Amino acid sequence: MDQKIEEQLDLKREIFKYLYYWKYFILTTIISLTCAFMYIRYTNPVYGIESKIKILQESDKGLKLPSELLGLMAGKAQVNMDNEVENIKSRRLFGPVVSDLNLTTSYLSKGRFKTIELWNAPIKVTSLCHKDSLFSTAFTILIQKNGYIITPNNAKPFAVAGTHVKTKINNVDFIIEPNLNYDKNIKQKTFLVQIIPYIYAVESLKNKISVETVGKESEILSVKIQESNRKKGVDILNKVVETFNIDGINDKREVNKKTVEFIDNRFKNLTFELDSIENQKRDFKKSKDMSFIEADAAIEVTKKASSDLNLFKIETQIELSNLLKEALNSSKTTVLPANIGLDNIIITSLISEYNTFILQRDKLIKTAGTENPTLKGLESQISILKNNINESIATYNKQLKISLSQQQYDFSKSKSDVLEIPSNEKILRSIERQQKIKENLYLLLLQKREESAIAYAVTAPSIKVIEYAFATLNPIAPKKNIIYLMAIAMGLLIPFSIIYIINLLDNKIEDRNDIEFKNSQIPVIAEIPFFKDFKLFAEKNDRSVNAESFRILSSNVNFSLPPKENKLGQVILVTSSIMGEGKTFIATNLALAMASYNKKVLIIGADMRKPKLHDSLNMNKIEKGLSTYLHNYDIDWKDTLVKENPYNENLHILFSGIIPPNPSNLISNGRFEKLIDEAKTEYDYIVVDTAPTIYVNDTLLISNTADLTIYLTRHDYTEKNLVTYVDSLNENSKLKNIAFIINGIGSNGKYGYGYNYKYSYNYGYGYGYGYGENTETKKNNTYKNLFKFIKK
Repeated sequence: MDQKIEEQLDLKREIFKYLYYWKYFILTTIISLTCAFMYIRYTNPVYGIESKIKILQESDKGLKLPSELLGLMAGKAQVNMDNEVENIKSRRLFGPVVSDLNLTTSYLSKGRFKTIELWNAPIKVTSLCHKDSLFSTAFTILIQKNGYIITPNNAKPFAVAGTHVKTKINNVDFIIEPNLNYDKNIKQKTFLVQIIPYIYAVESLKNKISVETVGKESEILSVKIQESNRKKGVDILNKVVETFNIDGINDKREVNKKTVEFIDNRFKNLTFELDSIENQKRDFKKSKDMSFIEADAAIEVTKKASSDLNLFKIETQIELSNLLKEALNSSKTTVLPANIGLDNIIITSLISEYNTFILQRDKLIKTAGTENPTLKGLESQISILKNNINESIATYNKQLKISLSQQQYDFSKSKSDVLEIPSNEKILRSIERQQKIKENLYLLLLQKREESAIAYAVTAPSIKVIEYAFATLNPIAPKKNIIYLMAIAMGLLIPFSIIYIINLLDNKIEDRNDIEFKNSQIPVIAEIPFFKDFKLFAEKNDRSVNAESFRILSSNVNFSLPPKENKLGQVILVTSSIMGEGKTFIATNLALAMASYNKKVLIIGADMRKPKLHDSLNMNKIEKGLSTYLHNYDIDWKDTLVKENPYNENLHILFSGIIPPNPSNLISNGRFEKLIDEAKTEYDYIVVDTAPTIYVNDTLLISNTADLTIYLTRHDYTEKNLVTYVDSLNENSKLKNIAFIINGIGSNGKYGYGYNYKYSYNYGYGYGYGYGENTETKKNNTYKNLFKFIKK
């Protein structure tokens, strides 16, 4: 229970440390809230704009075009969302956005406290310099009825006439013209125009745009931007989505475009070959005078029809494979025509995979450069596929040749059976066969060309817009609630930190806890509050709080004194570490408090270097005193006593007397011990006011005479390290039966004492015989006083 009460008291003590400065907490909080209000009031709001798009796969497209029969887009491939994110955030994609929306030029409305960016201003300013040039400039334009007044930075304004003008500003050519689609809500006529380099605008846009997937497995991307102008942010985001869609469409169109180009090149050769065969057929018929095949050859022709058809198919496949091989081994590595009629699934699949890698390589070259490791990997895979296709074509040709050989054998056997058919008919059939092959190939390529042309014109979109750019109704920054909370926190934290640091650096004793914190074995028998108007226990029957506090002190002193021996009086030594701790004040009032109990008390002023006993008692200084007795062996100490005083008849006083040049020699000559021994027989208590222990050793020389040593410390004055010094005196038995008193407990309320006094009594020690306050000490006290002033 005692421990809990002590913890509560410690907590209360810590709270009062800070509650004492409540005015500063309120002041700094008000200042912080005012600063936060001004920041929010004069900071442009920032809005969040978001658009959502879905990356379409082949299975997502509703439009099925004939071009899909080519197999160039066959197979469903999972979309790599990381690649799509990087593609959207590429500088290549942001370049057209910056150019189309002219994001290198900003139009600002400059107010008294803040500047607002405008979008779709009434004028349009276009720079005529190359987009890769690095220049920045700013100027002001005032719109007038018949022209503009332009004010460049650090230059004189000049006027230009006309609505569509070309002028030079800051050594750069500009075109200024009206914007017909401007925002009608913009009423002002003066605009601040800022121009930044193209690459800076691209980089700025890249940093503003954020792209992320909606979920782990989702194919939907969220594209976001933050802008102070909502309309500008919406236009930018919609433009980015549009550009990304067009870029995807162009990638898909590339295959169809290459197919059309390949077929157009083949048309030139096929047209020449067909003309040549037709001319050959015409010349042959004309020379042989032929028109129709004889009816009697119909049966034999029917027999060999099947063989002839198979032979035709094989020869067609050989021709197509040769055409494909020629295209594959051309000097330029491009996409190949797929599904042109080859009856080989493996070759068709390899060509489709080959075209996919070619497209990926071309796309990666645009975005990543030629040294990209992924690109090199693709090149290796393309080379492997190319070799596989060549080997597959070679193997297929071998199979075709074997089949061709078999079919030719069957055809020869049929031919031998048609002995009746003229040899000229054989030649004619051969010519017609070649003509039919070329015609079929021509028609097939013509069909594929039309399919590719249609697919190129109506390519399906690469994305689906789930949600167009939408700006939040309320700004996302500055966040008022957070800023106000931070302002309140700062308003409380700043004074708290300052007070904490001050308390942390404060090495002065505040109360008994500071002594107990030092683990001192010396008890604290009293904490004397500071009295604003009270200096002396003047009346014997005084019942004030001030007088009662010293009566309590006298009672605690009695409990601390050892039991009396032979009914002799007891000696109470009052000392301290340094001057100014109230030693004489405590000694005087303690003696008066004891005398108020009708006890005979003797107070001795043993501080013969800077005596203050007469000042404390408000009595005239008497030259005859302790120093006189110690020096002159013929004088009895009783003759130096002052037995009459205006306060209490039970109190006798022995002042220090004349200040001697050698106090230590006098006090150690043995006569002081004799005085004490004799005084014990006549007085109940002998209170000795001594010199501070740090400056001189006078007190230590007479400490053996004491029954109790009262060691003074003073609130907010005595350093905590001096407690250790007193402990060393106790351990070395240099002082007997030591007890602490904390004097002048403050009334500032920091620690919850609440005496309602303010400490102002100053003890003016100024020892003058070499042990007093030296120059360094005075300097330290000056620093201490300054620190105390700052603290208060």
